[in-house]
This record gives sequence, C-alpha cells and structure tokens, in this order.
Amino acid sequence: MKKYYGNETEKAIINFGRGFLPHILIEAYTEVKLSVLSAVQQEEKRFLDKEWEAIKKTCFELIKGELDTQFPISLLQGGAGTSINLNINEVIAFRANELLGFERFDPFEDINIYQSTNDTFPTAVTIALYRKLLELEAQVIRLQEYLVRRENELNQILMCGRTEMQNALPITLGQVFGSWAGMIERDRWRIHKLKERIRTVPLGGTAIGTGYPVPQKVVFAAEKFLREITKLPLSRSQNLPDEVSNQDKWAELAGVLKIVAENLYKITTDLLIYTSSFVEELKHPELQAGSSIMAAKTNPVILEFVKGCAIFVEHEADKVCDYARNGQLQLNVFLPFIFDSFLKIFELLEKSIDSLIEKFFDKMQINLEKIEENLVVSNILLNSLVVVLGYNKVKEIFHIVEKQKIKKISELKNILLKETSLSKEEIDFYLDPVNISTFWRKK
Repeated sequence: MKKYYGNETEKAIINFGRGFLPHILIEAYTEVKLSVLSAVQQEEKRFLDKEWEAIKKTCFELIKGELDTQFPISLLQGGAGTSINLNINEVIAFRANELLGFERFDPFEDINIYQSTNDTFPTAVTIALYRKLLELEAQVIRLQEYLVRRENELNQILMCGRTEMQNALPITLGQVFGSWAGMIERDRWRIHKLKERIRTVPLGGTAIGTGYPVPQKVVFAAEKFLREITKLPLSRSQNLPDEVSNQDKWAELAGVLKIVAENLYKITTDLLIYTSSFVEELKHPELQAGSSIMAAKTNPVILEFVKGCAIFVEHEADKVCDYARNGQLQLNVFLPFIFDSFLKIFELLEKSIDSLIEKFFDKMQINLEKIEENLVVSNILLNSLVVVLGYNKVKEIFHIVEKQKIKKISELKNILLKETSLSKEEIDFYLDPVNISTFWRKK
C-alpha cells in the first residue's frame, strides 16, 4: 500500500499505538482544511491554478473515503489532537504533490497555513458530532412516532395499572405506550434545542483564541466556505478564547444523551416486568435459544441488550463531563477522548432504538387473556366503581368475587348485574376502556 503520511504520523504511532481514525472525523477535518485553504486562495492567491486543483482533488478523495487507510493512528492520544491535524496535513500535502508531479506543498507551511490544532480540531469535532446528532434526532423522532402510533392502536385494551409494584387502578395499554412516548418526545425537543447550542466553532482563533496570525478577511471567508462545504448551519463563536478553552457544550450534550439512555432504560425495565413469567401480559419474541440447558425458556435478549447499552452510555456520558471539566487555562487537551466517548454513545443509542423497534416492538405478542385475568384478579375494576356504588357495596361484591375466583370481565359483569341496580348498558359503560378513567369526572 502506498504511504502518504510522514514522520509526524509515525511518531504518533510510536507514542500512542497504531489505530485508525473514523471516516466521519477524516471527512470533517478535511472539510475544515478545504475551507481555510479556499479562503487563503480567494484572498491571497497563494497557489497556482494547477496547484490549487491538486489540493482540491486530494481533499475530495479524502472526503469520499478513498484515503481512509492513510490514518493509522489512535484516536486516544495526548496533544489535544495535534497528531490528527499533522496526519491530515501530511496526507493532503504528499498526495497533492503526487498529483502535481513534484514536491510543491509542505504540511506545515502550506496545508496548515493560518491554522492551529486548537481551532481546527474542535471545529472538525463539532461538524462530526453535529451530523451524529442529526442522525440520532431522526431515530428519536422515529421512536416517538412509533410509540404514539401504538398508543392509538392499543387504547381499547384495558389492563392493570400498578404503582410501587402493586396493583392500583385500571389503565389502557395505549396509555402505557403514551407515557413512554411522552418521555421520548421530551428527548426529541432537548436534542432540537441542542443543535443551536453546539453549532459554534472556534475556527480562526488559532492556538488560544486570539486569532494570531490570521488576517481577518481570511477568517470571515473561511467561515463562509465552511458553511457552504459542510451544508451545516455552523457559526464562528463570538468569543474565540472561550470556544478554544472550554468544552462545557460537550458536557451539556452528554447530559442530554444520558437522559435519552435513562429513558430507554426505564422503558426496558417496564417491559422486562410486563414480559416476565410473573406478569406475562406481553411476550418477548423468541429470537434465539433461551438457554443452553433450559429448552422451554424465552431469553429477553433485546431488552437486556438495550438496558446494557443504556448503562454503558450513562457511564460514557459521565466520562465526557469529567474530560470537559479537566481543561486547564486556555486549552482542554482531552477533546480526542471526548470525541471517542461520543462515537460510542451515538452508536449504542442508535442501535438500541433500532433493536427496540424492529426486534422487540414489531415482533412482541400481546397476551390478551393474561391481561384480562390479571385485571380481574387484581380487583382494581371494583375500586374504580366506588364512586358509582359506594364503598360498602363494593366491599360486599369484592367478597363475592373472591369466593367465585373469577378471571374474566364477562364474569364480573354478570355479578354486577345480579348484585347491583346497574343496568347492562351502565355496566358496559363504566367498564369500557375509554370511559373507565374519565366517567367519574362528570359526576
């Protein structure tokens, strides 16, 4: 394989070990380089036409992923991302030289002109993570819309509502799905607001945010080219020393993604109870062997997977916050570690949502018979009739129901018809899933 990287990349391999840079970062960083070099070419005409064409062609090759193998360094490194910047500079310079046919470009003098790792690397990270956030936003919207659709489909299934792991009052399965949809809807809007919070970049601030030694006209042009090339609503920060020095916006993003994970954790915890042998109101799809020794057992692998991913994400989010607060003076050197944690967070959240929808919800079975049995045996239907029949009458009927050990709503209706003055129409009305949680408000 032809090698386009040079000595600085080799030093990084020696110091931090061999690895690979993700394409999403290579693409974003190349877009940053192309933006600055386009600004330099526009304002200063630094390169001859054929030289500029060689640079552009090389950058487009990088953006398309054609040179991804030229980035064999670890994302986890010291130096605040300097090794990544130098790797990019070397590849662009040496490949462009090859296209040109002679050695014209120097990685430091030409490709890194008017730039520092400290403004270009955070800008590339912002581009990459903004794109990942857009992908996750689409997934969260997909999950919310799915839950709302199931809420509407399942609103006629009356079941036992529970608090503190005890039977409480009737609720519909649709309302259960609706409660989950409410959490995910809030996640959706948190993410939407975050897009505004993380879109600022320090490009033009160079080493510590002072802008030394970049001409102002190049800074403004580079910002314009960056938006055009990335097609993202990026904005140069109005406080460049702050943007270079402080990474609290990533702590804020981590906090919101942690909440997404916690909400997925809550949903899967509920579902593990509903699908358990103790409740059995929902059935986990049988996707693989339930056990190596117990043939007649379903293994709730998807719910366990999502729950495990949620725990992993929560801890990665905490790591981001630790890295963010460990910046010192005019720089936070841990941005490569922050970026690595976010790649894991986004990957697991997207996998979790995919798995939950496609491998669980789309394939789960609703055990209507068990839902009805649990509802009737719980006697919470009787509790909902206290406002109609009075406490003492309900207590009397409770003893009859207990003695007869009924398991169907039709059996309960027969007892109510026999033991109360309610008509069949009234009983049907009061025990209808649509009316049961609202009729008492009209009294």
